Amino acid sequence: IHGLAYEYLRNNYFDANDWNSNHNHLVKPENNQHQFGGNFGAPIMKNRLFGFFNYEGTRIKQGVSRTATVPLPNERAGDFSPATAAGLGLTYPTIYDPTTGAPFPNNTIPADRIDPVVAKLIALFPQPNASGDLNNFVRNALAQDNTDNYNGRVDWAPSEKNSIFVRYNYSNRFRFIPGYLGGLADGTSTSAWGRQKLKNHSLVLGWTHIFGPSLVNDFRFGWVRNFSFAEQDPFALQQFAGDFVPGIPINPAIGGGVPMTTFTNFGFLGSPDFLPKQQVPQQYQYNDTLSWNHGRQSYKFGASLYLPMRNLFQDEPGMRGDLGFSGIYTCERNAKSQCVSGTGLSYADGLLGLVQSNQLTNVHFVDQRLWMLAAFFEDDWKVTPKLTLNLGLRYDFATPALNGKDQMANFDPTSGSLVFARSGGLRSRSLVETNTKNFGPRFGFAFSPNANTVIRGGYGIYYTLFERYGSEDQLALNPPFLINKTQSAASTSTTPVMIAAQGFPSNYLDPSTINLNNLTAFHIRAMNPHDPPPYVQQWSLGFQRAIGNSWTADINYVGTKSTHLDTIRDFNQPFISGNTVQTTTDPNTGKVIPAIPYSNFGYIEYTDPNGIGNYNGLQASLIRRFQNGLSIRTAYTYSHSLDNAPEELETNSGAPPNGRDFGAWYGNSDFDIRHRVSVSYVYELPFGHGKSMLNSGPLSWILGDFRTSGVYTFYSGHPFTVNSGGALANALDPYTATAPPLLVGDRKSVV
Repeated sequence: IHGLAYEYLRNNYFDANDWNSNHNHLVKPENNQHQFGGNFGAPIMKNRLFGFFNYEGTRIKQGVSRTATVPLPNERAGDFSPATAAGLGLTYPTIYDPTTGAPFPNNTIPADRIDPVVAKLIALFPQPNASGDLNNFVRNALAQDNTDNYNGRVDWAPSEKNSIFVRYNYSNRFRFIPGYLGGLADGTSTSAWGRQKLKNHSLVLGWTHIFGPSLVNDFRFGWVRNFSFAEQDPFALQQFAGDFVPGIPINPAIGGGVPMTTFTNFGFLGSPDFLPKQQVPQQYQYNDTLSWNHGRQSYKFGASLYLPMRNLFQDEPGMRGDLGFSGIYTCERNAKSQCVSGTGLSYADGLLGLVQSNQLTNVHFVDQRLWMLAAFFEDDWKVTPKLTLNLGLRYDFATPALNGKDQMANFDPTSGSLVFARSGGLRSRSLVETNTKNFGPRFGFAFSPNANTVIRGGYGIYYTLFERYGSEDQLALNPPFLINKTQSAASTSTTPVMIAAQGFPSNYLDPSTINLNNLTAFHIRAMNPHDPPPYVQQWSLGFQRAIGNSWTADINYVGTKSTHLDTIRDFNQPFISGNTVQTTTDPNTGKVIPAIPYSNFGYIEYTDPNGIGNYNGLQASLIRRFQNGLSIRTAYTYSHSLDNAPEELETNSGAPPNGRDFGAWYGNSDFDIRHRVSVSYVYELPFGHGKSMLNSGPLSWILGDFRTSGVYTFYSGHPFTVNSGGALANALDPYTATAPPLLVGDRKSVV
């Protein structure tokens, strides 16, 4: 029997306080990590059966600094007067009374005009504890990350030609990432924060059979089942969004917390969209590979089947409601009904209860199913002692995502209406075409003209069979199954989408009230039915040379070309012609409004395979292998990546100003880094027994056998896109458009 046990512990007793905590007079944040575990292995049956078990536990508590913007006491009371502003060293814009069109006297909102719902919400903000109107609240919150991992394996050799193993893994993880404000106010900006419980089960069975000296078969069976549940920090509190805003259902599945309430150019409170959420994916996998060595060639034939694949998930935004205040209702209007600069304030809109955007969604679970199949052939052919070829072909197939109850809908641009899944074949159930042409050839070679030189190259095509960003391309998240209502007023609008005190209508989420011929308040998710899978062509050519006995130099060219990348846009974006949003007259109000393709729809979030990208890079390295106590590795990359598809769920450049012209959005990738240099080393100090210096005596005992190492990386910056801000973007499209500024004149004159 062989085994070991270990424990690692670090705490903050000897840590210095960080600068931010000192500056803001905060207690030193906690920083404790406890890692422990052990394993043991033993033969169960001599030379036939062996067992192994491993456990590892981690307990981490780490302080995280949070800085947020909270309203000042006068801002909570509606006092934006010049005298108050001067006393605070601030300047407030002029706020206008939307009922009269005139400025509020003394730039102050009367107390009897303050909306009681927003007053309750804004009171949840903690009081500022730092100076200024922005970034005036700081705290040290405590993040936690606790994990337990269990692994067991049994190996069995029933005969000389057969070996079998079984491996089981289980992990249980709890993670908590706190928000900016904490408590009921929360202030969490992303659903990646909050409390998350993650459980994972996996089982692998392997069987290797030797048919003969040149023929071997490997079979693998795998099973995976995960459970992921994430919730907002105040989930367990008995204070619900419906207690604050009328019309929001109180549902135990949603838990406690208040609506995500945002004040443009200031801060926000509440918990984020997409919390709570959960996923329970499960899949079975079968792999078999037959290897055959024949003369100078080594062949491999294989196939993989993923069946069944199932994912039960809940992943929808706005279950506690969202409220957005932007300042467009307390501003002065110009001749084009746009806000005049220096007027209007989001806090003022909020105190009057004038909501510019809102969202509310029911709780909906999706039973998603699909299956995949793959097969490949590979030939490694040693043509001559100096030349080896790698030849291969892979085929991939995947069904589109299906729903166990056929509860799916897609938008049909031709009819301008929703079409619904029905029982039958893949096309009728998935509402998109099934692709059967995913052939991926592979080619590679290695040529060694002499003992010190190797030239390598290769080419291949690789497919992405299943791509899920989040809820964006999920056709199961459409009415009448998921009722996700979003409203957003244009920047020219003088009518709020909702008065906060009135809340949402009591039947707002009632499926029986849905009129499929009028879905202006709904968030629709749609896909191009002719949506081939994204694929990447990749190629490379490299030269490697040994220099002397210690050094190796490499230089490689690497290129990729990406095709059919999925992009997301608003299919109902206003028409744009000559860089101008086209307008029409609302027959009900007589007001000028943006002209949209489908007046009976609102936001149509459309996934299209019109993204492209390419990467070209020169990669060079110089390596000194470890010799005489020193190893060095240097690497340099010069590359350029271009695309028109922003990285979803990442910080990115956003969608193009005109969603119908993604070609105009082609440019440097968000992740493009033109130059990167990396240098690393390991150096063994020349002191101690057997070394050139201080090889005996007390100093050799003290200074001997020490080693130092380091890594230094330098790289150029990421590109970024200048954004003109919310008003212009809102005019282009209230939902997705990015509004880069248009520079007219000599840019050298811009400071």
